[in-house]
Amino acid sequence: MEVILKQDIKGLGFADDLVKVRPGYGRNFLIPRGAATLATEGAKKCMLKL
Repeated sequence: MEVILKQDIKGLGFADDLVKVRPGYGRNFLIPRGAATLATEGAKKCMLKL
């Protein structure tokens, strides 16, 4: 599962990084806590514009 980090996560990456994580970790920990967002095609395109 690919996610875009919204904040720095020690051992994983920095804010605005595109990272691959296990689905359970992304779905149950990162996304509900607001630390990441799902890396959809639209989100990836917006990330490139920054």
